[in-house]
Formats: sequence, C-alpha cells, structure tokens
Amino acid sequence: GLLRTTDASAATPEVVFDTIAAGTPLREVTTPEQFADTALFFASPWARAVTGQNLVVDGGLVKN
Repeated sequence: GLLRTTDASAATPEVVFDTIAAGTPLREVTTPEQFADTALFFASPWARAVTGQNLVVDGGLVKN
C-alpha cells in the first residue's frame, strides 16, 4: 500500500494522502516507521504463535 513518504510515494500529491487518510479509521496514512514496527513485531518472540496470516498494515483502509 501507500506509505507516507518513501521514494516510491515522493511524487504523490498531498491531496492524495489527505483523501486516503480521510478514508481510514485512524485518519492517517501509514508511515514507514509504523510498517517497520509491525515487521519487527512479527520477527519478535511475541509473535511466536502467529502462523499463516495475511496482514494488511494500512490504518484500516482495507477492511477484511
């Protein structure tokens, strides 16, 4: 998904970020740091019982 702001999304207009943020329960676009926090969690011992999951890190934009 779209992360705020990476090399890949550097050319994305602010209005696009604002529109996406407005459509999420958290009212924000995921940052690279938030995504990294999630990856670190799954690499940690705290996630040892989590198996076979498809995780969407997008602040609730996609509702599964």
